[in-house]
Formats: sequence, structure tokens, C-alpha cells
Amino acid sequence: MQELLTLVRRGLAWIIALAVVGGVAGGVLAATTDPTYTATSMAYVQVQVDPEEGMSGYSYAATVADSATDGFLPVITSPAVAQEVIEELGLTQTPTEVAAWISATRVTQSPAIEIQVSAPSSEVAIAVADAVVAHASSDLGALEGDNYPVSLALLSPAQDGAVTQAPSTFRYAAAGAVVGAVIGIIVAFMLATARPAQSRAAQPAAHGGRAVPPAPAPGPDDVR
Repeated sequence: MQELLTLVRRGLAWIIALAVVGGVAGGVLAATTDPTYTATSMAYVQVQVDPEEGMSGYSYAATVADSATDGFLPVITSPAVAQEVIEELGLTQTPTEVAAWISATRVTQSPAIEIQVSAPSSEVAIAVADAVVAHASSDLGALEGDNYPVSLALLSPAQDGAVTQAPSTFRYAAAGAVVGAVIGIIVAFMLATARPAQSRAAQPAAHGGRAVPPAPAPGPDDVR
């Protein structure tokens, strides 16, 4: 742990510099990317019941609603429903493009469906998320016949909820800063491990530069 702290202190300039660069790059990327807005609505599968049938009628309705909920999912995301939504809202996209915006998920163990729409603007996302409910209900009713007792009702309009935006400038900048800091730590580690190797390589060269003078040959006086 102490070695890591020492490494961080030595390479602090690199870590800060690369974190700033990463944060700026993330913010620029988010700012230059076309935003997508996601709105969510909630729909509920309801079954018409004759009150005279009593509890048996309501039990039957619950069974029918449970099985019909899964049948609504592909209808909600179909190009046919998307075409009707385009005509209602006056959109310029194709049915395939609008259908790709829409996702429908059944709420676990309930006849409720969560609908999410990701569109180029928040207004369009909200409008589509609410419009698909009525069109999916009428389309499935038309397929099953006029006496089909199941319909899809809007339980929670998208306009009542929050609309999320992606990409988020703050999140992209934060992610870029984290990545930059990690790269800075790696660079600091590489520099720290390279310095001792350079020092060891320089030591033999330094010792080799000091020549040791040879011992003088014995003269005549030394012989005597």
C-alpha cells in the first residue's frame, strides 16, 4: 500500500493531466453525439366481465388477462402500430424506424406492460409512448374480432414521468476522467520501473570512466 502511495505521489502530474484530458474528451464526445430521449408509460390489460357472473367471471377475466398480456408485446412493437402512430403524430420516419424506438416489457406476474420509447426529442418520445397503447389495443381487437373482451388501457402516461437523456455529458466526462486517471497511474508505474533500470545501467559506465593508473616499474634505486 505504501509503495502504491509513493507511486501515486511521484506520478501525480501525469495522473492529473491525463484525468483532465479524459474528462474533456468524454464531455466533447457527449456534446457532439446526437442525444436520445427515453420516455416510459405503463399500460394495463383489462378484460370485460359481466357483473352477473360474479366471482367466477372475475376469475376467468384474470386468467384471460394473464395469457393476453404476452400477446400484446409483439403488437406494441410492430411496424403496423408504428405506422398508425406516424399518421397520428405526423412523424417523418418510416414504420421500421419508429418500431425500433419502442420496447415493451411485461411487469413480472401481472397484466401490466412497461413501454419505453427512445426518440430524437422528449416530446416525440412522450407522444409515441402514450399513442402506441391505444393503437395496439385496437389492432389486437381487430385481429381477434369485434367480440374480443380484452383491451389495453393507459395506466400511467409517459408525460407524468421523467424523461431521461443519453448520452449524459456529466457521465461521459466522469467516465473519461476515470479512464484518464487509470492511464496516468499506468504511465507513472512504467516511468517508476524504468528509472531504476536506467540508474543500474549508468553505474558501470561511471566506474569504467575512472582509469586506475598502473604501478610504476622499479628503478635502479629500488634495486639497491
